[in-house]
Amino acid sequence: MKQKNLLLCLGFLTFCTPTFAASDTQTDMLYDKVERLEKDVMALQRRSYGSSASGAGTLAASSTASLDGLYTQLNEQEATVRALTAKIETLEFKQKQLEDKITQMNADIDMRFNLSEKKGTTSASAKNASAPKADAATVQAEYDKAYNALKKGDYKTAESAFTAFMKKYPSSSLAGNANYWLGETYYARKQYEQAVGIFADGFTKYKNNSKAPDNLLKLGLSMSALKRKADACTAFTSLPKEFPKAAQTLKDRAKAEAKKLSCK
Repeated sequence: MKQKNLLLCLGFLTFCTPTFAASDTQTDMLYDKVERLEKDVMALQRRSYGSSASGAGTLAASSTASLDGLYTQLNEQEATVRALTAKIETLEFKQKQLEDKITQMNADIDMRFNLSEKKGTTSASAKNASAPKADAATVQAEYDKAYNALKKGDYKTAESAFTAFMKKYPSSSLAGNANYWLGETYYARKQYEQAVGIFADGFTKYKNNSKAPDNLLKLGLSMSALKRKADACTAFTSLPKEFPKAAQTLKDRAKAEAKKLSCK
């Protein structure tokens, strides 16, 4: 507002100057005053413009600083994302390698198993083809030899003979009986741990053999001798259920032994 009034005054003085009838001294003084006023106005304008320019510069500097900070944050986030992406790609690559190794291992195992199975089948076939079939008389003679040793009380000889018989004639109809009498060689010598293994094997492998219920009874008796009451009771109480057609003498013996142990 002050600047506008000064300019109006200057204009008025300039316009009015030619109409004055003043002396040269007065005129000079007037021009001098006008020049001073003009200088004051120019100085005032410079200060005004300088102040405006300074404010704009401050605002620009502030905006520039804010943008620089934002760009810095964006760059940092991009760097973090790139690092995470690289880690994920590395993990995926390692997982793929592991999956390939497992697949290869499975393939190798399958191949080896198939080769082993074929080899075993071939070996068994060759063995069966090359092994001479023993006649029934020879098989019976060897069985009788082992059984006669048992009857004589020569348990060590009977043990060896029955063991050899079962290895030589595993498919014989007499194998189940041989297994049972082998167990008896241990039971008679009070070698109950060995007897348990033989009788349990006979009960599971030769369950359809006539000696299967005998195996179960002697298994219970061997367990009882070893103070394994629970196992013994299981054997005794299972006998009539497993072999309802077993000889009554066997079932009565199992019942009596269960009662002796107070089996439930």
